[in-house]
Amino acid sequence: MSPQPCLTVRSVVAADVDTVAHLHVAIWRAAYRGLLPDAFLDALSVESRATMWRHMVEQGASPALVAEQAGEIVGFLLGGPAQDADAQPGVTAEIYAIYVSPDFWGRGVGARLLQEGLAILRDQGYREATLWVLRNNVRARRFYEAMGFRVDGGEKVEEHSGVAFDEIRYRAPIA
Repeated sequence: MSPQPCLTVRSVVAADVDTVAHLHVAIWRAAYRGLLPDAFLDALSVESRATMWRHMVEQGASPALVAEQAGEIVGFLLGGPAQDADAQPGVTAEIYAIYVSPDFWGRGVGARLLQEGLAILRDQGYREATLWVLRNNVRARRFYEAMGFRVDGGEKVEEHSGVAFDEIRYRAPIA
């Protein structure tokens, strides 16, 4: 068996926006099938994701990372200041999104993205990070727990396009 190509993690740049937007929609459709309504997933818009990512690149969101293997973007992470009302400014960061192509699940891509994203947040002075996950997303919850995150009691139900997102919050110190 030949060795796997080297995984590279780097900042998102403007040239990545369309690729990341397509990947974002494809991963949501794969990861959330059976957890969110099919009609909602099928209606996801690459154009709206591209607009979001373009804005993040223009604003200099940090961390905003992609993982590449053999020149192909296979995952991404987006983070920054925690957006919760109970967050301590300058202390608590948030991982807004971390997704990996299903073809690369279980290969360490998500762990590498998360480690590098947390290192950037630590260098920015944050001491802890939070993230929100669907309560019934067992696969993601196992990943976050394996990475040292723990449920902290935060809960919310948000509605997007008529779909309820029942989420719980995880928290971890940034060493």
